[in-house]
Parts: sequence; C-alpha cells; structure tokens
Amino acid sequence: MNEKGFVLLDIDDSDESLIAYALDEGEVTDDKLEPYWKRFDAAVDDGRKLRIYAEMHGLPSFGNQLVVEKLKRLTAARSAIERMALVGDAEWLGAYAKAAAPMFKAEIRHFPMAERDDALAWVRK
Repeated sequence: MNEKGFVLLDIDDSDESLIAYALDEGEVTDDKLEPYWKRFDAAVDDGRKLRIYAEMHGLPSFGNQLVVEKLKRLTAARSAIERMALVGDAEWLGAYAKAAAPMFKAEIRHFPMAERDDALAWVRK
C-alpha cells in the first residue's frame, strides 16, 4: 500500500453494498473520508445494508474533530452495517471484533492478513 492513512481499495464497489478500505500509519483527513461518509449516509437514508472489508496495516492518526465526526456517523450508521471483516495481524483485532459486534448489531470477524481472500469471500457471502 503506497498511500498512508485511509485508502479505498480496488475491490471497493461504490455501486453496491461493499465498502473496502485500508488503514495505515499516517494522518486521516476529512477530505479522504468524504466519499466514505457519503456512502454511509446514503445507506442510512435508503435503509440499505453495508458490508465492510477493512485491512488494518497500522494505526492512523485522526484529528480531534474527525474523531467526533466518525463517532457521530458510525452511531447513525450502526444499523446499516450488516457484516464486517477486519483483516490484519495485530493481536488486539480479534478482541476488538468480539467487542464491536454487539455495539454495531453486525457480524464482525477478524482474519489474519494471510487469509485476505477468505475474509473477502466471507464478507461478500
């Protein structure tokens, strides 16, 4: 991954229900997240379900205002997330997936990076 922070992946399907992105060390800015927010908002407005594929290559930095915006949007979109695959080798991702699932009312699973293809197949299933 050449870019740092937040990057939509090539497998992202902007016309469908799959949002695929990667996070890495680097700063995440509101302008990078704007297309993502629009899709969340549209799904909430339309009553559509979203599936999320998230590769975690590192922990990005978010500005304080962006953290508030992210929490506000994710709270509103909680019911729109149907299934989420968290892909990465960080030890804490498995525990995060278990803790986040009830909060988001979604199926959330953790996959090691070596199982990316399995993660994508599962999130699309």
